[in-house]
Amino acid sequence: MADMNWIATLVGVLFAGGIGATIREIVGVITLARKGVSGKEQKRRDDIVAQRDYALAQMREAQKEADLHEARADAEARARRQWQEQVAKMRRLAIEAGTDPGPWPDIDDTTDPIRKKEQP
Repeated sequence: MADMNWIATLVGVLFAGGIGATIREIVGVITLARKGVSGKEQKRRDDIVAQRDYALAQMREAQKEADLHEARADAEARARRQWQEQVAKMRRLAIEAGTDPGPWPDIDDTTDPIRKKEQP
């Protein structure tokens, strides 16, 4: 019996009896008490954080989509202005060459084919 390692025996007896699990739970409760948060409150807090993260991700995605639509609208407006400039240059060249370019087109006639067909 003199050769027995008492520390190893004590640790084995304590952990075999479930005292180790009890100590772990006590440490967990003390940690939560120091934080001022109970287990249910921590779960609720985690749920709220997850909801916030999800809402922020949705907001970023919606902003990205809005930016894409805005960029497309800007590109269309830029192309329309370039065509208008080109038409104005061609009209000026026609006038300088001595030809009558005629009246400016009616936007409704050029963009609404149904209205154009209804006129006699």
